[in-house]
Amino acid sequence: MKKKAFLLFTLLGSSLIASTISGMKTFSADFEQKIVNDQQSRIIYKGKLFAKKQNNQALWIYTDPIDKKIYYSSGKVVIVEPELEQAIFAKLDKVPNILTLLHKAKRVGEGRYRTTFNGIDYTIIFKEGKLSEIRYRDELQNRVTIRFYNQKRDQPIADKKFVWKIPAEYDILEQK
Repeated sequence: MKKKAFLLFTLLGSSLIASTISGMKTFSADFEQKIVNDQQSRIIYKGKLFAKKQNNQALWIYTDPIDKKIYYSSGKVVIVEPELEQAIFAKLDKVPNILTLLHKAKRVGEGRYRTTFNGIDYTIIFKEGKLSEIRYRDELQNRVTIRFYNQKRDQPIADKKFVWKIPAEYDILEQK
């Protein structure tokens, strides 16, 4: 899949959502991201997410089936790909931080919320007061579902977690 589509995968005003995420400063969780195209081909990624409202930061660490780290901070994205020995720098204002999605969502049903960011509609589902999953169709009309496990909120996350490290031998690419 194209890099832009891959990033869009990642790369989230009612009383329940207000009590669940109002004032949330950090969020971390294990995740499983399933992508299904119109031909019913699917791929499942697994990893760990760290998000911090301060400086609009997020780090998606993919561990299966590939190793990849996607650092997001205030509209800037750095993708570190060990298997390709490369790092990609991009400015993507089309990719929201998960906390931005959560804060803008409106209740549409029991435990269900919706929000739109850059023309993409996101459905956000809470179960037992915890973020359970986010569903949407990306720009290529792939169906994307991200499920969250082992969530932690408002636990300290060091700023250095969001600082990328690129080995000297990696190729550096810039996307505009």
